[in-house]
Amino acid sequence: MDKPVRQETMLRKPILMPPSMIDKVDKIANDRKVSFAEVVREAVNAFNGDLSLQDETLLEALADTMIKTTQDVVKKIDAVEKKLDETHAMLEAQ
Repeated sequence: MDKPVRQETMLRKPILMPPSMIDKVDKIANDRKVSFAEVVREAVNAFNGDLSLQDETLLEALADTMIKTTQDVVKKIDAVEKKLDETHAMLEAQ
């Protein structure tokens, strides 16, 4: 079984975060009166990398929607390009 975090040897690990995320973690830490690192540790401990069946289903539906939307956009772009080519040809003919 894993040791509780407080009983393990702590190691320093610099991390890069966007300023907005740093502000968010700082606010959480200040509100809860804990350190920035404690908020990060709690977030990591709370993270569950396993996707549930419902999550997988939602991700598949999202992927299908994105594929369909992208295909629709490509068709519309093709139609606009065709009209532009026709207009360009018409203007050159004048």
